[in-house]
Amino acid sequence: MYNPCNFSRFLELELLVDTEGTYTWIQHCKPENLGIRPISRRIFRTIEGKVTECEVGVKCLGERATTKQLRELKLF
Repeated sequence: MYNPCNFSRFLELELLVDTEGTYTWIQHCKPENLGIRPISRRIFRTIEGKVTECEVGVKCLGERATTKQLRELKLF
């Protein structure tokens, strides 16, 4: 994972690939360590039935985009 505004800021991550997964889940501290900030929050229900609030999206060089990257905040 890298910051597209500063290629020198990157992290190597081990990831598990789920070919049927709709979203990518990443610990919220990982993007923040690279200076990547979320643009909104959404509520999701996990496969276990838990409800969680997640930060989504990124902003870089004035451009905003919602991505399918979720960063878990807390469980209800």
